[in-house]
Amino acid sequence: MKKEFMKILAFMMLFTFAIGTTAYAFTTGYSNFAELYAFEDAAEYIIKTTDIGRDTTILAIHGGGIQRGTSELVEALKGYGKYNTYLFEGLKTTNNGSLFLKAINFDEPEAVRLVKNSDYTVSVIGVASDNEVTYIGGQNKILAELIKLHLINKGYKVETLSIPDRIAGVMNSNIVNKNKLFNDSYQIGGVQIAISKGLRDKFVTDSSILNDYSSSINEALSVSWPKIVPHLQKIGNTQGTLNKFNPSKKNFDKKIENILKKGAKTPKELIENTKE
Repeated sequence: MKKEFMKILAFMMLFTFAIGTTAYAFTTGYSNFAELYAFEDAAEYIIKTTDIGRDTTILAIHGGGIQRGTSELVEALKGYGKYNTYLFEGLKTTNNGSLFLKAINFDEPEAVRLVKNSDYTVSVIGVASDNEVTYIGGQNKILAELIKLHLINKGYKVETLSIPDRIAGVMNSNIVNKNKLFNDSYQIGGVQIAISKGLRDKFVTDSSILNDYSSSINEALSVSWPKIVPHLQKIGNTQGTLNKFNPSKKNFDKKIENILKKGAKTPKELIENTKE
């Protein structure tokens, strides 16, 4: 009964703004999970959450048939047993794109809960290009650069995105950036990994490529990143009490930018640069 009421309410809202339900679902997408829930049959998507109490969560918010290959990568990373994972998967035989919910609007309750309880977050999404390329973004620029270097050193083509690119993943509203405060004081955000269709298709058809790619990310998250975190904590401690409204936040950001400007070519170099 509740869901039927939501459907009626959502329809009335859409009609008021002169937007047909078909055009809304297939063209502009949903603005939040409540609208998606109201219009879509629950049997045509599935939510998979694995919370093992780790400090890092990896998400595929456009999994299954929505952006093929993203679920496969997150499942491969889940296999290491070191991360919480979340998947929202389309199960339709066709038109899974109607289930697409932008990262800046993704507010499914289980995903929100898991991210808010995590120190570090990584979101895997897809882009349409047939080239084999990965685009790295998100607010956590150091972790993004670390993952980038691990992938590049394995032979993958990786590019860093920033504003104004639409998939830069740097907006506060992006679910990947809503994790815990770093050092209990500063919103460091997460990392968004946008992978081309050409590469994602290979994840589905070639397990060796999937395993090689996922092992690179796993090494970045579980081996290199723990070596960097203590150095970032020291930087934060030298800035006083850090929070989103404190001017010292800008000093922290500046120090991060200075680290990145050194242009590390390997993960080891980046780790060393954070020590200085």
